[in-house]
Amino acid sequence: MNEEKAMQKEPFLRETERQLRMAQVEATLEADDLIHASWNGKLLCTVDVNGIVRFSPDDIRGADEDRQLQTVTQTVAQVKEYLRIMERAPTLKAIDLGEDYKILAEFDDIVLAGRMSKNGARFVTWEYDFDRRGVHAGHYFMQLYESAKQDFAVRAGLVESQRLFSEEQLGVIRNACEFALEDDTTLSYAEEKQLQSVQEQIGQLLPEQEQEQRPTMEQTM
Repeated sequence: MNEEKAMQKEPFLRETERQLRMAQVEATLEADDLIHASWNGKLLCTVDVNGIVRFSPDDIRGADEDRQLQTVTQTVAQVKEYLRIMERAPTLKAIDLGEDYKILAEFDDIVLAGRMSKNGARFVTWEYDFDRRGVHAGHYFMQLYESAKQDFAVRAGLVESQRLFSEEQLGVIRNACEFALEDDTTLSYAEEKQLQSVQEQIGQLLPEQEQEQRPTMEQTM
């Protein structure tokens, strides 16, 4: 029984390791069935088969370590979410569909589907046709679950695409907030707190490489 349960946990650990590496986190699944996540060569935290992230507060000494820890916890939660849905979701039955996909979500004629391959999770959005017996116009997102969910929401009309910002646009907004906080002496305390909150939210959305590319902003006359 314990061996069977361990076999069920293996996909979660392998998938989490893959996703953490995609997020630029140094992650290794060790023989103790723990994922060791490191930062600059030093152990940051561990992830167990139940998705529990353990760390020592002494190892989180700055903004970089804190940001990496947030990336780990968000990635673990994301993997747990889509693996749990895939486990229970019905199989997508469509004409001429060569691979088995699970229906993760559907609204009107738009479906978000996913499957597990030997290289990890794969996600796609389609539009139903032939009275929902077939699909077409696939948008493929490989291992990018959040991007696939966003595309599904836009295609299904659940959100307006104009309300979504690209990573480049988010970076510009973040830098503008930083510039205002450093140089605008007319800001009230409440305005400062709002700008800091926006910075923090954007920081959680942008990938690590975008965080490091902060152009210098200078005030001109």
